[in-house]
Amino acid sequence: MRSLIFGAALLALATIGCSTFISAALSAARDAKAATFSERFAPAMKVPSSS
Repeated sequence: MRSLIFGAALLALATIGCSTFISAALSAARDAKAATFSERFAPAMKVPSSS
């Protein structure tokens, strides 16, 4: 009986932890600024300057 209660408590704690982690990850993904094309490919591309 004691192991059943301990297992249920451990399962509830794991569920709360996973839920918190997923919620934080979704919040961070929602708040992240999407990079523009020039920001994403600037290190790989050299644009010749018109001077």
